[in-house]
Amino acid sequence: MSHIGVSSSSDLVTRSNSSRRSSALSGLSDRELLARVKALVAQERATTLDILAHLNEVERRRLHLGLGYPSLFEYCTRHLGYSKSAAGRRIHAARCVRDYPEVYGLLEKNEVNLITVSLIASILTESNAKDLIAKVRGKTQGEVEEIVATYRPPVSMRDRARPVCVAVAEPVAGRPVNSGQGCSITPTGGSEISPNAAAASHAGGQSQAGTEPQALQKASTQPSDEHPASPTPCIERKFLVQFVASAQFMQKFERAKALLSNRTDTPSYETVLEAALDEFLKDHDPETRDQRREARKEKVESKAKPANCGGRRLLQSQSGRGDAQPDPNEEPSRHIPASARDAVFKRDKGRCTYVGSNGIRCGATHHLQIDHIIPYARGGTGSLTNLRLLCERHNKHEAERVYGANAMKRFRARE
Repeated sequence: MSHIGVSSSSDLVTRSNSSRRSSALSGLSDRELLARVKALVAQERATTLDILAHLNEVERRRLHLGLGYPSLFEYCTRHLGYSKSAAGRRIHAARCVRDYPEVYGLLEKNEVNLITVSLIASILTESNAKDLIAKVRGKTQGEVEEIVATYRPPVSMRDRARPVCVAVAEPVAGRPVNSGQGCSITPTGGSEISPNAAAASHAGGQSQAGTEPQALQKASTQPSDEHPASPTPCIERKFLVQFVASAQFMQKFERAKALLSNRTDTPSYETVLEAALDEFLKDHDPETRDQRREARKEKVESKAKPANCGGRRLLQSQSGRGDAQPDPNEEPSRHIPASARDAVFKRDKGRCTYVGSNGIRCGATHHLQIDHIIPYARGGTGSLTNLRLLCERHNKHEAERVYGANAMKRFRARE
């Protein structure tokens, strides 16, 4: 009971001090308040530089070992109370200032900050220090990240998407809770490793990758006093997507993200890309176009409804051919209207229809082309019954089978 009383008394003192400080600031004029903020920031910068110098001296004397901490990182996090990212930044900056004193002057003039110094600390050498330090002076974090990337060895990454399980704060309505067994739990914000996390790792800290699932389980099974009614996390299946993008892509992405922010406060990568995919599919997906076409046709027919043509239109609608059916009075043409292309795509379910001698259907979904079963050059028409979907390779294979490989080789040479 005495412990609770002391804690409550301490909270009251803290609240009283905070209220007194806020009351004192409310009496300042705008000019005085801004001048104080500027002075405090300068004081904070000077204090930070002092902290860096002190950390270097603590490490030089190995005082953290005498206190029972195996590394300076452990001393900063467990003894001084820094977060892992804050400790990593300060240790990187302290060692960088120790090895390259010119960085101290840039920090003092606020031409670089702790984050940008921690970014360059791992790649600074005697040979590139002068050039690299000059390049990062006055640059933002994003600009420094681009500069640092040019000094690191090129990476080779392939596009991939793999299923993962993520923890969501609240259960999704109508979706069962998955136990998540056998799945890796990753943050919902993505798998990107921030510079702060990397700094903490290089500074001597342990990776959080192996501790996050245990911490999540502990939080869900052992509610604390601060959050006595916290809900059990729901495990949701998603995909972890990885790809390398160009600078032009990122410019377009950031532009789209800015425009989408009018609808969503903080659009995520998934939100932006899904919106772009929706717009693309709306204009280019054959099934979507066919649905719009049918909707327009039904709207026109509902207005007209001529008695003498009702049966014929009903028959066309049921056959699925509609206006894709060629007019027998028209001259044969290689041109296949968009409505016919979409109808073939829908009928063949967006897959290559080629069937091999062993009875196996190709079923490819990429690089699909419309093919005449009876070639146009041999009298084939543009009716739906004479059209099919083939992938590019099987379309060429069929052409070589009908006309011969040598003839197709000469034809491609003319192209």
